Amino acid sequence: MYTVVGVRFKKAGKIYYFDPGDFIIPVGEFVIVETARGIEYGKVVVANKQVDENDVVLPLKKSDPRRERKRQMGR
Repeated sequence: MYTVVGVRFKKAGKIYYFDPGDFIIPVGEFVIVETARGIEYGKVVVANKQVDENDVVLPLKKSDPRRERKRQMGR
């Protein structure tokens, strides 16, 4: 079993689970993850949950205020 965080890419979209690695990522934090569609920007909506190891995808990195401003500007 792995500890994961739940990430949502759209306001009312499906929740996808990613391994937070060594990060402590609270609910409400924005993250950048690699998905089947490429690199995406999402919001953590579920903190620390146990899932089967076959259902886990590793995040690339946490977002930062600069990236958040760019996202809000549509870039």
